[in-house]
Amino acid sequence: MSKFIGKRRTAGIVAIMVACVAGASAYAFTASNTVSAHTAGAGAAAVTGYTVTGPTDYTFSADGLTVVSVSFALDSAATDVAAALSAADPVHADWADCGATAAITFAVTCTFGTPVANANALNLSVAAVSTGTVTIAP
Repeated sequence: MSKFIGKRRTAGIVAIMVACVAGASAYAFTASNTVSAHTAGAGAAAVTGYTVTGPTDYTFSADGLTVVSVSFALDSAATDVAAALSAADPVHADWADCGATAAITFAVTCTFGTPVANANALNLSVAAVSTGTVTIAP
């Protein structure tokens, strides 16, 4: 009977030691975690359009056959504006980067890299953003 009690005592001590080692290991893993301060959140804002006001001015080539540039004003400031003159819905090649609006008048002048034939200058399309840049996908 004394051998049995000794084995139980040894088994009990081993079990306690294993529990202590496991507990210390778990503490070591949790104690080493650090999380730096950070910010997270979600929000929403309305996306509204601009109103293009006139008069809208067109500059023609010397021979009067093409439109070289167009000028107009927006109803508020824009960090970047693009414009297209086209016969139908504009394609990537129709768009010209116009830059930002003027500070007080919100005036914009867009010069087309390739002058637009009068017959194709039927629709003026304008893209503008209040922050960032306008990107027209190809």
